[in-house]
Amino acid sequence: MIVSLAITLAITLGQMLCLAIIAPFLTDLEQGLQGLGAGRNGTAPGWRWRHLYRGWQRYSRIPALSWFGLCAVWLAMAGLPLASAHSLFSFLSEPLACGVLLILSCIPAWIMALQSAPTRLIALRVRASMSWLGRDLLFLVPLLALTGTLISIGLPGAGTLTGLLQQRVLQPAPALLGGLVFVAAALLLVLSWRFLCDNWHEELIASTTGRHRALLRYSHDLSACCWYLLIADLVWPDSVDTGTHPPGGLIMLWCIAAPAKLAFMAALATGWRACRPLPAARLALVLSGAAILLVLAGRLAA
Repeated sequence: MIVSLAITLAITLGQMLCLAIIAPFLTDLEQGLQGLGAGRNGTAPGWRWRHLYRGWQRYSRIPALSWFGLCAVWLAMAGLPLASAHSLFSFLSEPLACGVLLILSCIPAWIMALQSAPTRLIALRVRASMSWLGRDLLFLVPLLALTGTLISIGLPGAGTLTGLLQQRVLQPAPALLGGLVFVAAALLLVLSWRFLCDNWHEELIASTTGRHRALLRYSHDLSACCWYLLIADLVWPDSVDTGTHPPGGLIMLWCIAAPAKLAFMAALATGWRACRPLPAARLALVLSGAAILLVLAGRLAA
């Protein structure tokens, strides 16, 4: 019992450490792809970490609310499965609970933007963007609730991501997994502009300096990384070990599959922002409807 608990604790801490290291590199990837799309030189890996280090060297007061936002991200990280479904905090992998934590982690930057924008032009632009943020939340929260509901309907008793990953081995549910792909695409469309975009976040924290800005930047990186991981686990559940892989396979999932799926999601979100083919909200509604119909059809046929 003690050995099993120690192993689970080590896996949980190991996954959180991996996410903490990988997150700024995803921002490097985003900036690099945006630079290449604009005809500029791409950003070298490690650029974000260097900026965070330089900012942390410049002392500035950090409000307690900003630390609260970082703690909310860490709670979400503790529940989301990266390469293994074994976690002490698997109850936090429920999509709505995880999403609420990640939304709470963004509140310090939103308050900062509304209270102390450095120029009037930035203040007007931020207020306009914040009105769109409210519309995003009206789509995002129901989508997260829908995700957990579809999991419970498609696999009774599996209301969390961890439960889904573990029970799908015993009860294959292709209709549910197909529906979750549609939901994941809808989530990515809604999130890509304001929750995942680093350029928009930089406008929000334009009035901050030094350590405070470094902390808010790192909190954003972790939050975006968790969103990518939540979506990637819905799209590619085979990238997470449920105890059926040999040690060599687990190492491959940890060292190759986990970073690859996060990088792919970051590239996909950046590409979507560059292409702008159709309004995200309209597409998200269509995809959500398709997911509901697919999962219900699978339950009726079972």
